[in-house]
Amino acid sequence: MEALVWFRGDLRLEDNPALRNAFANSKKVHAIFIFSNNQLKKHNEANVKIDFIIKNLFLLEKKLTELNVPLTIIESDGFDDNAFLIGKFLEKKNIDNVFWNDQFGEDEANRDRLVQNYLDSKNIIVNTYNDQVIYEPGFLKTGQGLPYSVFTPFKRKWIENFEIGFLDIEYQYKPKESLNYSSNIREFDFDFEVTHQVNMDLWPAGEDEAETRLNKFLNEKVINYSKNRNDPVLDGTSRISPYLATGIISSKKCILEALKINNFEFSSGHIGVTKWIDEIVWREFYKNIMFAFPKVSKGQPFQDYSKAIKWRYDKNEFIAWKDGKTGFPIVDAAMRQLLNEGWMHNRLRMVVAMFFTKNMLHDWRLGEAYFMQNLIDGDFASNNGGWQWSSSTGTDAAPYFRIFNPITQSTNFDKEGLFIKKYVPELKDLDKSVIHNPPKEHRKYCNYSEPILDLKESRLRAIEAFKIAKS
Repeated sequence: MEALVWFRGDLRLEDNPALRNAFANSKKVHAIFIFSNNQLKKHNEANVKIDFIIKNLFLLEKKLTELNVPLTIIESDGFDDNAFLIGKFLEKKNIDNVFWNDQFGEDEANRDRLVQNYLDSKNIIVNTYNDQVIYEPGFLKTGQGLPYSVFTPFKRKWIENFEIGFLDIEYQYKPKESLNYSSNIREFDFDFEVTHQVNMDLWPAGEDEAETRLNKFLNEKVINYSKNRNDPVLDGTSRISPYLATGIISSKKCILEALKINNFEFSSGHIGVTKWIDEIVWREFYKNIMFAFPKVSKGQPFQDYSKAIKWRYDKNEFIAWKDGKTGFPIVDAAMRQLLNEGWMHNRLRMVVAMFFTKNMLHDWRLGEAYFMQNLIDGDFASNNGGWQWSSSTGTDAAPYFRIFNPITQSTNFDKEGLFIKKYVPELKDLDKSVIHNPPKEHRKYCNYSEPILDLKESRLRAIEAFKIAKS
């Protein structure tokens, strides 16, 4: 039997159920990746993320070639033509089995239904798997048989149902019979131009790099993760999110390696390990929300009442926020980190998102889209979940009256102002006593902008807007 593996958000060999099963059941294996600039643009994928994907495709192709599996890149206009393109490839190569790993999102689900129906009509056998979550989407339910919408009970049920066999990811790939053609990746025109300003040395491509980064974090940082994870200057996080978002490494691999150093305990042992595993489970929680409540894939809030919120819009404020020139140092430092690294510290994602949606009272969808357009680790489910949490429109969200004060957040989590000095260099000479909210004369001396809004007034404005929407 000959098999086709359709790579999507799973650019790796290890713990790749579709690839593993294709190898286990076939003498010859083909591989494709469908590339569409139109679709990437439609989904607001960042230029830096596309750059990262392309670099990882080249390394994936190298590993596959060693196994006699050519990787064919196929150009597409968007999701609508995928069924035809795959069917054409299968007919040309005389293949009758297709393997892929499922993705999340309404557009992705509709695409896969079209492809499945088309291949069924051609008597092509389709084999699909889950590689982004431990449990089948929708499997974990409340006592009333409903999908979870609160994280803590979801995690409790997640642990209750867990079996170590879920993490049986070891598989030894052996080269397949050779095929009579080669990969086309070096000839393929990705029609890609770098427009981002990120130093890609921060994010070396490849699953070997992802594993190295994981091991380094678990060996050197995870023990102090709970204590250090909120301090942006300490770099106490794993920085593995781009590799998870693009499928260079799996969540199962991360959980397995973390459990190994914690006596296979989820709730006891090193608090740093258990807290980090929590973050992996959060990703699964948001993917299950997307599966169970498709409206969040369609630009709708999880909390229906919040549709009535009268969001305001000020073009100059929006530009100041994007450019890191709001006059609030921690917000500006975070937004400049995003542009310089294609990544932002998680604590700061909450700070700037809450500032945007509460103090500025701008629609969360604008901020969500901007993050996706600039994040190398842009994951729609997690990004959407985070923005809706911060804006109090989502599942398990912060109460609408809980509004982070960016100055307080700054003094709590960047006490010495070192993170601010790194990304807002015009403030580098200020003392920690004034750097979090520089007085007027200091701003003028440093050529740093005045605040674009009053924190107290904007907080009251947001609370009133939410109260009216709920009434």
